[in-house]
Amino acid sequence: MRKVKVTNQETLDLEIARLKMRSRQLENDLGRRVDYFKDNYKKMALNAVIPGSARHSGVLNIAANVAKMAWGSGKFKNFATGALMTALEFIGVQLGINIFNKVTNRRKKKKAAQASAEEE
Repeated sequence: MRKVKVTNQETLDLEIARLKMRSRQLENDLGRRVDYFKDNYKKMALNAVIPGSARHSGVLNIAANVAKMAWGSGKFKNFATGALMTALEFIGVQLGINIFNKVTNRRKKKKAAQASAEEE
């Protein structure tokens, strides 16, 4: 980035024109980058989740199409929903049991500590 010493109106006008042109160049560059991102964001997101998946996009497209057709089927949708609900219920019960056990263990420890403190 060059620094121009502005000493008169003419150099000021030249510097303003140069900066406007630089601004247009940066806007165009940003526009190209946004267009690239719009065209490739799906591949980029998938590659972020599953590294290396962008190289095998043909196989993934086929798998995605099969998954779309299966999801469109009412039987599969019911099966998947039921399986998901069962898994969530199991996880919820396990979390509930773990939380209940932690709370009861804390209470037992507090009572034991109080009892030992009273004995002393």
